[in-house]
Amino acid sequence: MILGLSLRDFKVFADQEFQLQPGITSIVGPNGSGKTTILEAIEFALFRQVTRKEKTIKQVDELIRHGRKKALLKLTFRAPVNRREYRIERTILPKKTNADLYLVGDDEPIESGPRRVDAEITALLGMDRNAFAALTYVRQGEIDLLSRLSPKDRRENLYDMMGLGVYSKKSSKVQSKLREIKKDITGIEDTRDRLEEVRKSLPSHEEIETSLRALEAAREQIDDADLLKPLDAILSKIRDTRETVDTKLESPDLTTRKDDLEADTEMANRLRQLLASIPEVAEEQLRPYVREEARQIFLRIFGDRYSDFLIDDGYSISLYDLRGNRISLSAASGGEDVCVNFALRVAVNTALQKHSVAGPPPGLIILDEPGAGLDTERRRWLPEAVAGLDIVDQVLIVTHMQELKEAAHRVISLTPLGKGRQPLVEVSE
Repeated sequence: MILGLSLRDFKVFADQEFQLQPGITSIVGPNGSGKTTILEAIEFALFRQVTRKEKTIKQVDELIRHGRKKALLKLTFRAPVNRREYRIERTILPKKTNADLYLVGDDEPIESGPRRVDAEITALLGMDRNAFAALTYVRQGEIDLLSRLSPKDRRENLYDMMGLGVYSKKSSKVQSKLREIKKDITGIEDTRDRLEEVRKSLPSHEEIETSLRALEAAREQIDDADLLKPLDAILSKIRDTRETVDTKLESPDLTTRKDDLEADTEMANRLRQLLASIPEVAEEQLRPYVREEARQIFLRIFGDRYSDFLIDDGYSISLYDLRGNRISLSAASGGEDVCVNFALRVAVNTALQKHSVAGPPPGLIILDEPGAGLDTERRRWLPEAVAGLDIVDQVLIVTHMQELKEAAHRVISLTPLGKGRQPLVEVSE
């Protein structure tokens, strides 16, 4: 659970603190008011990275407020693994960052340095950045997508939303490594073939030694030994070349290395097959839970219109009216497709938190701009539907929709004050 966030010279915020609590917190304001900046600050404080539409910010300088030389973030959170409270402090400087991690109440950090703090936070959360995102984040644009996709594409997108896409990326890296290994094997074979051709064109060791002995005998029979020096040099060069070729052909690089690379190839192929199978196996295990979670969320919002909402193994979606008649999603009235998307997308988070985490779940869901396409009443029901799930202790909703204010336990309102000025922040309970 996120308990507090302090920003100094972080993007649009010159000096601002946010206190966060259990329950629903709506962060509202027009586009460009700094709502997304709060999410970016949370992500950077925890994981030293910021993702925008699947693109990671590579230059930390982008996060420093214009005209300032550094930024400071402080984030307080309760660790799922031990329920103790910690504070992360990260200083952002041009091209580098510093970090300290404190147990709340202590003056001395328990860990310092970006890498060591990163590792400790991962241990305290019980998950890395990819797992945290899969369990907690519903990013802008994801909710609008699912109902418009074919069942096959819907399943593939859910793989990514479940955090299983990382295995496809790992599989691609293994495939790339396999290509490198095959290239190395081909290079070894080509080198060996060329050396064999060179060796065939050279005299054998016996022939070279016979020629050298004959040269030595000739040197004893003539008065001017210098006449034989060019021939001596040629024979010595041939002998050295032959020895070099033989040494290279017998070297580990051309003998055992190929066998080693072929063994690596077999191992890499097995690893690639394993990585390719993980998403399907994991998704198959999670699918029943995702379906049930999505059904509960949908009926909380549309229970006055529909009696059931079912998803089959292929992710085809069926709605049933109050009389039990099946209605296709395309024939449903306005708003249902958005709500189906919302229910299915959030169900991924809640199912993962309940059933796929080795340690305690984070109990947090962050919704970035949900509710587009729904009427005022349904928008108010969205956060309540999520908060009704027993796995969730804290819901952060980032939106420009004023209707979501009424459903929240507290509201953080942001009002832009013009270029170069920090937005006005108002908090209401």
